[in-house]
Amino acid sequence: MPNEDVELAAGNGDGNSGVAPRAASCNETLPAEHIQKGNNAGSGSASVSNESDTPPPAHGVKSNDDEPDDENDEELLERMRGDAVGETMYSRRFILLTLMKLSQQEAGSLGQELEDDLCKVWDMSVSPEVVTLLLENDAIELAMYAISGSDDMRLYEILIGLLGNMCAQARCVEQLTSNAEWIETLLKLATCMDTCMLIQLMRVYQYIMVHVTSGKEQFAIDWYVCFAAFDGSARNLGFILQQSVSDDLLTAALKAINAVLASCALVEEENANSTVKLKPFAEVFLVQELCEGVNNSFLRLMRDDQAKLADEVGEEGDGQAVEPDTEEDADVGYESCSPKITCDVEIIQTYLNICTILVQLPEAQASMDVYAPSIINCLSRILEFLLQPLQLIPLGERQEEYLDDVAHIFSRLNYFYQKDAFGNLLEVWSRLRQHIENYTEGNADSNDFEDEDDEAPKEQYVENSSKLLRLLACMLVKAKNAEDIQNLQDIDASKTKLFITALIAEQDVLFSKAHERLSDVLDKKLGQA
Repeated sequence: MPNEDVELAAGNGDGNSGVAPRAASCNETLPAEHIQKGNNAGSGSASVSNESDTPPPAHGVKSNDDEPDDENDEELLERMRGDAVGETMYSRRFILLTLMKLSQQEAGSLGQELEDDLCKVWDMSVSPEVVTLLLENDAIELAMYAISGSDDMRLYEILIGLLGNMCAQARCVEQLTSNAEWIETLLKLATCMDTCMLIQLMRVYQYIMVHVTSGKEQFAIDWYVCFAAFDGSARNLGFILQQSVSDDLLTAALKAINAVLASCALVEEENANSTVKLKPFAEVFLVQELCEGVNNSFLRLMRDDQAKLADEVGEEGDGQAVEPDTEEDADVGYESCSPKITCDVEIIQTYLNICTILVQLPEAQASMDVYAPSIINCLSRILEFLLQPLQLIPLGERQEEYLDDVAHIFSRLNYFYQKDAFGNLLEVWSRLRQHIENYTEGNADSNDFEDEDDEAPKEQYVENSSKLLRLLACMLVKAKNAEDIQNLQDIDASKTKLFITALIAEQDVLFSKAHERLSDVLDKKLGQA
């Protein structure tokens, strides 16, 4: 049933794929020598005569050696077809022999030959036909048994990576999640601080949950029950996020946590009135270690390029100073911002998804003072990212999703006021407002982009500008005391004037109150002057 399978396994061994770091690429068919090694067949060279020593047959005369060679080739080809897994060129015998050697492995370090063979099977497991063969021969049970009887992290990495590839197929996840002991083994592995293994483990977590969105709700229910029952599950994930300095692991962990939270929140909501009794979502996931880990890891992934370069220099230990990047960008004609926030844009949406799920929990409101400052710091960083050239304008679907989520999270945090966040939000709003004016006037020369290249209609900019203006007004009105907003005195005069004009133009009580508070702050500034 192809529609039950998820095409997630293929990749290049970067931590988001199923390819072993020291194995062949899984996007390619294994070379012939790999298949022959699995078959215990020779290279075939023994049956081929040395052409340099054998004269060619006379014209019109058939060589006596031709027919036997053809027959041998056909026989070899038939044997290879008979040994192939389905329509692939992978050797069934090689895979089964490797599983047998794994089952016979004695406790201790992983031998080089078995490691190489397992890596090849890991590569092969991107094929659904290979996964079917592995499942038919109890590969999951064998892998779990090998993990429980060993402390070799490289063995863990390979077997969990193999399992991650297999989890792209719904049949594998069905077997895996139906066994509570196997899920518990996967949860226990989160306490092993080996980066390469943990990257593969996070892939397994993520891929299991992906199937839930395609209608396999039982997978998430089985996982939820075990996750809630296993002591410290959420704390262990938080510990990974707080302790790791690997960007690859932090990215994989955030994606896995996003998938787990989204799927488990879905099944809890849909089973609220059913006979299935699930532990309350907030008790399982609203854990301080996890919440702090999500915020801390996101800020690390959002550090600027100069900070990343400093980290690399620090790791190398050469003590070289980091020179700022001031080269002009030839593509757009502006001087490169230094430093720049460079990140995978997908990770921004991943963080916003996680944060949205957690802050909307009623239980989260009681501890909002604990989590709000860190969350606001992350939102402020996202706004800084949007203020970089080419990130905000032209306004597209991605930017709108960011702004929608930021506004929603602020509302759930009771419009928590923070100086940097307010300043960045005001800057984003002013740029949208300025773009609207340029858009209206048709003055393309005053903008970085020509209107004809801007696919977003004017109404889209107006809508998002109004949304941010309301958010800014709410932050001013909801600020607990006047001292919190004294820094508004430092706002650029031109932006202050633009902001006041916009507040006055809105015929609404909220905007009137915001204008009053802003005027009080500015009047105090004039009085002090």
